[in-house]
Amino acid sequence: MQKVKANDDIFFTVTMAEVLEKQNRFDDALTIYKILSDSKPDDDALKASIERLKGRAEGKGYSKR
Repeated sequence: MQKVKANDDIFFTVTMAEVLEKQNRFDDALTIYKILSDSKPDDDALKASIERLKGRAEGKGYSKR
C-alpha cells in the first residue's frame, strides 16, 4: 500500500477519504482526515473519523491484502 502524502496529485476531501476507507486503505484515509483536520481543528466530524480509523489503520479490525 502506498502512503498518501500532502504533495500527491489527489484531492484531499472527505469524499476521497471515504472512498479510500471503502477500499480498505485505512492508513491513506486516516492521513487525509488528519490533513483536513489540521485546516479545520474545530470540526468534530473529522475528529470522530480520525478516532474511528485509528485502530483500523494500525491493523486492528481488518485483514491486510
